[in-house]
Amino acid sequence: MRHAYKSLKNRNHKVLPLVEVPTEKIKEVSFIMVAKGVLGFRESAHIVKVAEKTDCSISIASGKKFGTNKSILSLVNLGILPGKSLVLNIKGERNEEAFREVSKIIGGETDSNS
Repeated sequence: MRHAYKSLKNRNHKVLPLVEVPTEKIKEVSFIMVAKGVLGFRESAHIVKVAEKTDCSISIASGKKFGTNKSILSLVNLGILPGKSLVLNIKGERNEEAFREVSKIIGGETDSNS
C-alpha cells in the first residue's frame, strides 16, 4: 500500500488554469398578485404572446399548481378565478414591459383578442 501511494505522489500532474465562463445575469422579478379576472385559453395565449414579444420567461404559481409560457394548457389548468392569489415570476431583460402586459391580463383590463 505504501508503494502505491508513493507512485501516485511522484507523478507529474498537469494543473490546468481555470477558465472563466462569462455569466450574464438574467433579470428576474417576482410578484404576489390577486387575480381580478379569469385565466382561460384566450388569456393564456395572450400571456404566451407577451412572453414571445418581450423575450421573457413567464411562470405563474397558484397553490400547488405551476404554469409557464411554454405551455398554454399549464396556464389554463391553474384554474385562476377572480379573487385567487398567485405568484408571477418573469425572467428577462424586458421584464418590466412583460409585467405591465401580464398584470393587465390577470387584472381583466385588456381585451385578450388583440
